[in-house]
Amino acid sequence: MISYIKGVFVHKDTKQVTVDVNGVGYAVDVSPRTLTDLPPIGDTVTLYIYYHQNRDNKITLYGFISRDALKVFELALTVSGVGPTLAQNIVARLSPAQFQRAIHSGDTAALTRIPRLGRELAQVMISKLKKNITKMAFEGEVDIENTVSLNTEVIELLINLGAPELQAEKAVEKAQKILGPSAKREDIVQHALRYVQN
Repeated sequence: MISYIKGVFVHKDTKQVTVDVNGVGYAVDVSPRTLTDLPPIGDTVTLYIYYHQNRDNKITLYGFISRDALKVFELALTVSGVGPTLAQNIVARLSPAQFQRAIHSGDTAALTRIPRLGRELAQVMISKLKKNITKMAFEGEVDIENTVSLNTEVIELLINLGAPELQAEKAVEKAQKILGPSAKREDIVQHALRYVQN
């Protein structure tokens, strides 16, 4: 079993990266969120790994920039109807704190923004995971009660201005983290625009 891979980040495309570990190149599937968090090519990178082998014996390594993201991926896979592709979509769209909050508060709207995750499956996921979600030990600081849902109006505004959806969500996430849960919509827009432009 592979717990993590640490080596030189040598190549990337839209869904996969290659990490050179002592002359051996490991192909690792990653989400768009993970891609944006990786260091420049040529730098050393550590990816936490989920090892998956399907019925045809095809082996896929799924990589995550943090153990918390890996935990969300593994937790999602415990829900019937959720496979690796959908679990990757969850990690791509929601931070560990946002995922915990969505499950804890029964926020189906946040979950159904995830591609391929419909309302019925979102309800099943909430029902299955809600009891244990608060007991999960995350390494990062996660405060479920004070983790606010992303301002969907601001996200839609940024998308309408031409920002890719994932970039818009991450920009709003950063802005809300800095400004706090009581921030006004106008202030969130102003700060989020800076992150989109950068």
